[in-house]
Amino acid sequence: MTLSRPMTPPGAPARVRKTVVALVAVALVAGGLGWTAIGSVTASGCRAAEQDLVPVLAAEPILAAHPAGAVQRARHGGCFPDDPFPYASRFYESGGDFTAFYARAAVQEGWRPFPAAEGVCYTKAIGGATAFLSVAAHEAGGVRGYDIGIAATREPAPEDGGLLC
Repeated sequence: MTLSRPMTPPGAPARVRKTVVALVAVALVAGGLGWTAIGSVTASGCRAAEQDLVPVLAAEPILAAHPAGAVQRARHGGCFPDDPFPYASRFYESGGDFTAFYARAAVQEGWRPFPAAEGVCYTKAIGGATAFLSVAAHEAGGVRGYDIGIAATREPAPEDGGLLC
């Protein structure tokens, strides 16, 4: 009895190998892009300890407080891309003066003025971290208003507040 091999066209093993290699390459690229997309949506540069601070900062009442006529248009939170500083911020559309409003509201909520290099900045301890509250005029998509944000660190803070103010 003679066993015969199945008929395969000449060069088939090489084509199969090339096809498998190509499919593996596509899977690796697609998987890498998927992992990158998931990481950018979920991780936002935060380490676990910093990620835990994001909802704590976002719940600070000062972020929801605003002068009459100001309308919230955006809300953000996460960590800065290159630094693991957690933050929570809001953008309000407003044509009026907001600095006097926040000067009063911040002090009433226990924030202390912080001598920042530029802009309005306050500080206080939140969740075992040193937090910085900043308020600055901003225009987004042709809409005039201001940003109010809180950024924090559990490490020694820069003397001038740096990126945090």
